[in-house]
Amino acid sequence: MNIESVERVYSNYSGVYDLIFGKIFESGRETGIDLLDIKEDDNILEVGVGTGLSLPYYPRHCKIVGVDLSAKMLKEAEKKIKENRLVNVQIHKMDATRMEFEDNTYDSVMAAYFISTVPDPVKAAHEIKRVCKKGGRIVFLNHFMSKNKFISGFEKMISPVCCKIGFRTDLDLYDLLNKTGLKINKKEKVNFFNYWKAVQFINHK
Repeated sequence: MNIESVERVYSNYSGVYDLIFGKIFESGRETGIDLLDIKEDDNILEVGVGTGLSLPYYPRHCKIVGVDLSAKMLKEAEKKIKENRLVNVQIHKMDATRMEFEDNTYDSVMAAYFISTVPDPVKAAHEIKRVCKKGGRIVFLNHFMSKNKFISGFEKMISPVCCKIGFRTDLDLYDLLNKTGLKINKKEKVNFFNYWKAVQFINHK
């Protein structure tokens, strides 16, 4: 995967993304937002905000900024912002591995179904840490490679094919932690078959 191919794939998805990935991943989004432990007037960043499926679930007493690589996905998110009158939400076209925000800008950061879609998840995770305040909550909501060697073998086998449609299936959570210094604070299984995880970290910088 490279940045250009990811942008192209998700731009092509934009019109049907909600139909495919909406309801089936809804419970995970709700759990992930709960794990942010949002306080009044918190500044929240969502990387890979996509079509904005999670935006209506955030409390209205916080400020939300969403970024995504695909302008077409963001057009769909803009519709949700208007339909739901989400005056506390702003969205921007931005590469999450090279964000334009200053250090320590956000109280919490959500990465919902995102970290396995980027060509360099380690770089993306470091950027997330950079823009999140010390002590802030970071949540990765994603599928990670299984610890079961038979399942992980299958995930590694199909990952090159899945990359062509926008995500990898062999992202190793613990390898990512080792390379970024992130430490798990809470972890919950979500969605059907508990195949996805909502993982909360405290940003210790």
